[in-house]
Amino acid sequence: MIYIKKLLNKQRGVVAKVYIKKGTLIESAPTISFSPEDREIIKKTSIFGRYFVKSDEYSREKTCNGYIVFGLISLCNHSETPNAYVKWIETDKGLWACLIAAKDIEPGEAITLYYANIDEYPNISEFVP
Repeated sequence: MIYIKKLLNKQRGVVAKVYIKKGTLIESAPTISFSPEDREIIKKTSIFGRYFVKSDEYSREKTCNGYIVFGLISLCNHSETPNAYVKWIETDKGLWACLIAAKDIEPGEAITLYYANIDEYPNISEFVP
């Protein structure tokens, strides 16, 4: 359903192979969490651009946990008008990040997310068109 491609003027990105209807589960990936203190350490590493925060937690308190997502979701680029979103699901096997189509996505279209912590990015031009 999706693949990785080098995008024009950006890093790699996730692209739709096929038409994806709004509401479709595109990918479900396991995660691990880390503390706000560890987030400060991770901000100094190459992982910085690939970890997640939960939007609702980040909007309440910027010192929330961070999450490493083990899937292609971590390669989706930022957009102010994204065509997908992450739904967080807790199961008996842990926390999962589920990539859901927020609107219909055409084949060849990049799959984008809104990065809740985009204000922390020093190299924002790599992630924002």
